[in-house]
Amino acid sequence: MALAIRAARLLPDNASELIHDGVVVVEGDRVKLVGPWAALEKDVANTPVKQLGDVTLMPGLFDCHVHVQFDPSGSNTSTDIQASDEELIPLMEANVLRLLDAGVTTARDLGSRGMTAAQLRDRINKGEVMGPRLQCANAPLTVENGHAHAMGGVCRGVEGVRAEVRKRHAEGADLIKVMATGGFMTAGSHPSKACFTTEEMMAISDEAKQLGLPVTTHATGTEGIERAADAHFNSVEHCSWITPSGRAEFDPKVAQKLLNNNMAVCPTMNTACVEHDYFCPWDSREVIMSNLKSLRNTGIKMIVGTDAGIGFCPFERYIDGLTVLADAGYTPREIIAAATTVAAEECGLGKETGRLAPGFAADLAAFAGNPLENINAFGEPRFVMARGREHIEIKPIAPVGDVSEAKNMMLQILRRGAGIETEK
Repeated sequence: MALAIRAARLLPDNASELIHDGVVVVEGDRVKLVGPWAALEKDVANTPVKQLGDVTLMPGLFDCHVHVQFDPSGSNTSTDIQASDEELIPLMEANVLRLLDAGVTTARDLGSRGMTAAQLRDRINKGEVMGPRLQCANAPLTVENGHAHAMGGVCRGVEGVRAEVRKRHAEGADLIKVMATGGFMTAGSHPSKACFTTEEMMAISDEAKQLGLPVTTHATGTEGIERAADAHFNSVEHCSWITPSGRAEFDPKVAQKLLNNNMAVCPTMNTACVEHDYFCPWDSREVIMSNLKSLRNTGIKMIVGTDAGIGFCPFERYIDGLTVLADAGYTPREIIAAATTVAAEECGLGKETGRLAPGFAADLAAFAGNPLENINAFGEPRFVMARGREHIEIKPIAPVGDVSEAKNMMLQILRRGAGIETEK
């Protein structure tokens, strides 16, 4: 049965002109018609109409970096998950609903223990659980005592990394995640230091491409970023430019390699990076903002991801990362592109979602106000539909409470664990 969804403003994709008084007609899990109400009113004469009122209706959003097994409610500072698989399931189901609350209809889970994330993905696909479309990497490839080694995925040597890529393929992973450097949430793994040799990185890339799997990588240190570029990975997560001194310093030579190889960067801006109660461990906010501006000025393709699930970074507070990008100079249309069409292309879904057009998936979100005029509109979702299924009970996005003391403690633990001294 078809449904006409009418809104005061309609933005079919990031490059479109805003349609005033627009309508999207959905049939099953697909978009059937898109356009001005006046032009399509006769075509929907016998179709039920859902009146959304004073909102902007647009494609559903992408979060290209989440961890659905993590609990963001506390100051968790480790990737070592203690809960059993049975205990994780209700938490994961709640987390994906909070993604929908934010207007996110597609997400990439970039690091989970075992198979529970992939099983959740499959249950969502079957309609047994409500949630966004998920792409899962399962356990990331890492080294002994490396970042997220507790999830599994430890490997070493060219044949070892190739075998681990083949294992992910056999598990049904949608992409390969590599820990090219250490990380703040694994004490002693040193976020500035590369973990795999260039030869190992190239072997990972070659094996994955033979199997038709894209490769992304956690890379906080510049050395790891450059090795990922040399190996022609598809994208880089965080891209924090951390040097052996512990400072984050943008490297234009390495950035040019990313650009030349058409690689995407997912800078994982989130609640930790907003000006109020800033607690991102990479460096000062001024340095982070400068590096973001340099990425933009270089012309590197950017996609939106939040690292949701880490301590004090709730899944529903997707808006926080968007405001950080806006502070760094990204325009509303650039941000919308990074959260929809560009992200869809990077996830291999460019012909499936990321825009509202006939034949595309019925992934829609509506926000109060006009995000082209004020990015904060993304903080007020009013309607969400994922593959034709409406998310009925959208929970309001609550403000982050005053947990500055706990955040500061968390930051200190993370930086000490990484071997980085700080006065923060």
